[in-house]
Amino acid sequence: MFDNTGKIVTISLIVSFIVSIIVSTLAVIFLTPILPSFKKDSQNGKVEMIEVPMVEGLDYEKAKIILSNKNLNLFVESEKVSEKDKGVILSQSPLAGTNVVKNSVVNVVVSAGKENVESVTLDTQKIVTLPYFIGLNVDEVKREIINLGLKIGDVKYVDDDKYRADVVVSTDPVGGARIPSGSAVNLNVSKGVTTVVVPNVNSLTKEDARAKITSAGLLVEEIIYVTDVEYPFDIVIKQQPASGTKVKKGTGVKIWINRERE
Repeated sequence: MFDNTGKIVTISLIVSFIVSIIVSTLAVIFLTPILPSFKKDSQNGKVEMIEVPMVEGLDYEKAKIILSNKNLNLFVESEKVSEKDKGVILSQSPLAGTNVVKNSVVNVVVSAGKENVESVTLDTQKIVTLPYFIGLNVDEVKREIINLGLKIGDVKYVDDDKYRADVVVSTDPVGGARIPSGSAVNLNVSKGVTTVVVPNVNSLTKEDARAKITSAGLLVEEIIYVTDVEYPFDIVIKQQPASGTKVKKGTGVKIWINRERE
């Protein structure tokens, strides 16, 4: 009989070698496209994402600390009448568990407390505590005013960069005031961020340029005097921002006035 032990060992070594080559090849094929991307992220800086924690139901101060520890910012959109104690977070956006970019803002609605919904009768006249309406949609506020037995007073739309359009930015009387039933409540409502087009004031005198800038809803931020013999004196020869640029209303405009050297 022949001893096949050596032959079997040789075959096993060959098979092991072939399997190793196949595994190495597959690793190169599937891992090579991935590795450069990790390297790229390491070099270029990957955007840090943070999971938003649950702050709904927490006290405002505690919620602020928790978000700050997560490198997130807290912004109170509004206060709302609630059975919850004053200062308790009623809702949040984005919701807990959402992944957001580091230093993002978490908007919350805070309880204004129970006292704002109580109504009492004094000398046969009903007295109502006005809720805090700032940050709420104007249509929602109007419905609540009527439900409380109050009247809708003057509604004025104003420029406001903090709140989006159609959101109440102030009331008269202010939230928390105790007023007789049937009283009128005046509302100031945001028009949202208003943009205007920077006018062309080049070649105008200082007075005419100032008038044109202010009439466009902008401010004259700075007047800079220069001397350039290639241009006529006592006129604007440069402005910033450039004419035709769309900017937020109230933005400052710099102008350069050409004048004769003294």
